[in-house]
Amino acid sequence: MDEAVEHCTKGIGIWDWASTDDGAEPDVVMACAGDIATMESLAAVQILQQHFPDLKIRFVNVVDLFRLMPATEHPHGLSDRDFDSLFTINKPVIFNFHSYASLIHKLSYRRTNHENIHVRGYKEKGNINTPLELAILNQVDRFDLAIDVIDRVRRLQPVGAHVKEWLKDQIIDSINYAHAEGIDREEIRNWKWIK
Repeated sequence: MDEAVEHCTKGIGIWDWASTDDGAEPDVVMACAGDIATMESLAAVQILQQHFPDLKIRFVNVVDLFRLMPATEHPHGLSDRDFDSLFTINKPVIFNFHSYASLIHKLSYRRTNHENIHVRGYKEKGNINTPLELAILNQVDRFDLAIDVIDRVRRLQPVGAHVKEWLKDQIIDSINYAHAEGIDREEIRNWKWIK
């Protein structure tokens, strides 16, 4: 609880327990804001760890969206140095967001690495769906996030084809299961972080 209070007080931070960069320069930054977006990002990290154990992932969670703004524009904003140390100056950032992607782009558009910030967010797709099915329709699910990492981390592109195929199969299987059963699979509904 103390760590959660500290994290929420800071409004943004690296979750070391979900990161694999061990303080080194990461290959990719997985960032998120929102409860479902965070859970799906964590699940994507776990999938990536299983298939690419040497991949260096930095996991950044955002509680206060104003931290993404420059300090000169908002009292909660981060300095450019602090922003760059979290999000890097040249690595892909896959940002999973529980609302419209354009908001994250607006808040971070003056940042050094803005062209590498790839936001997944709500696309107004879905109706009466299971939680995972809704995430899949909006491409904010664990499988699409992992595919995004494979597509954007240059060294994974030539070796990630089989994993991408497996991930695409997981998307199809998950949608078919949701349509047939009306709920998500047990391992999705009760997913837990395993370290």
